[in-house]
Amino acid sequence: MTAEKALLCYPRMALYDSSLSWELLRSQSLSEIGSSIDLTNIQAPYYPLARQRAGAEELTSLRTKILGIAEGFGFPSAVSSKVLVEFDRSVGPEVHAQMAIMPADASAIDVWNFINTAVVPDVVLWRYGRFNVQNKKWNISEDRLFDMTRTTIGRLWWRVHLLGPELAGRLGEDEVVNLLEKPRIGGYPLLSRAMGAHLLAFASETNTGRRMELFRDATKRLLRKMAVQSVFVMSSQQVDVFVTSLFLESASALGISPAEVPIETLSARDSKPRIFATEWPMY
Repeated sequence: MTAEKALLCYPRMALYDSSLSWELLRSQSLSEIGSSIDLTNIQAPYYPLARQRAGAEELTSLRTKILGIAEGFGFPSAVSSKVLVEFDRSVGPEVHAQMAIMPADASAIDVWNFINTAVVPDVVLWRYGRFNVQNKKWNISEDRLFDMTRTTIGRLWWRVHLLGPELAGRLGEDEVVNLLEKPRIGGYPLLSRAMGAHLLAFASETNTGRRMELFRDATKRLLRKMAVQSVFVMSSQQVDVFVTSLFLESASALGISPAEVPIETLSARDSKPRIFATEWPMY
């Protein structure tokens, strides 16, 4: 029986310090940034009660992993947006496995500030930056540096953590954003995974080109129903039935008719004896 890998806490960088660092990084080339990175002497705080801390070895290994994948997708050369999206899909599971970070630590934006700023700033600029030739400076949205839901590396870790590697790789970028940027949905893995899995299954059965339209409608219905129904006390089977009903209702409203539905319809389900007094928990 193999011992489980110990979860680690990572260094942190406050927003003010990170902002100052990026003022300098924006005026450098990718090669200059890469050559200046030194992870052997970490001058950054950790969570005060952290027992297992990621040190120079773990941070260097993380940089090597991310940089190696980026080079496989054309780094440091400019590439198409399609290639960059494929890079995201490839690097997310690797980052999640490599970091072995405590989820509570991953909830701190200061951790991702450090990763973006001190570990892979050149890859961050390659992924989201645009070099302005006139003023010789990189332009990059601050959301990709300092926002918890959009931070370059952190969002990829959370995508895999909440959806699982397979689902995170199969869903489109807009679909993932539609899920994870809504905290009430994305913050609950059982629900977010059910929504993603049912979208893929239903879209496959219907052969519809209106997949995103279907997903948006189902998501809106979910948020409305969550005002009076608590998904957080449902069993996994109840969540599955609940999400199935959302997609069937959305498909009906949008006029999307599946050739063959591999899931029981609402009428069929309602005709069966109920196991519980109420089908779904109510507030």
